[in-house]
Amino acid sequence: KMFKGLQQTVVLFLLGCICSLVLRGIGLEGSLGAFGRSYGMWMLIDPHLLLFTLLPPLLAGDAMSIDTNLAMRVAGQCLYLAGPGVVVNAAVTALFLWVYLPYQWPFLLCCTLGAILCATDPVAVVALLKELGASPTLTVQIQGESLLNDGTAIVLYTVAYNMLKGEPYDIGDVLLYLME
Repeated sequence: KMFKGLQQTVVLFLLGCICSLVLRGIGLEGSLGAFGRSYGMWMLIDPHLLLFTLLPPLLAGDAMSIDTNLAMRVAGQCLYLAGPGVVVNAAVTALFLWVYLPYQWPFLLCCTLGAILCATDPVAVVALLKELGASPTLTVQIQGESLLNDGTAIVLYTVAYNMLKGEPYDIGDVLLYLME
């Protein structure tokens, strides 16, 4: 009853955070037997492993469920939203973090965080649109933009993070990387 009315993904996220805080904060990791060892192993997994094993099947599943005829008609709008739309969103987010947060973060760190936060994930919105019987064109627009904006955000993050680490980039390198 405590989580009634919340979406399943939100409940799982909250339970995961609470469980992690309890296990790490109190130090119960080692005293819970197999569960504690399992938790410890999950915390040591390389995040790239999760990214490269979980993301492709999710993206492929979404891509296979899209109506290709509709997708061809709205492809330009999807590219516009997922390309310049995500770049502008990341830039505005980075600028907000740089100007308004009291931490005096370097601008490249703000750009890196802006790239992480800029990609929207409208899975719940698409499910709701399908359930309510909304226009298939609108549903495919949102679904297509969702598929493409993840890629744009990953490219933005990679460029910003590499620049933060000190790798030199000139504008030609950045544009070449963004066009890949």
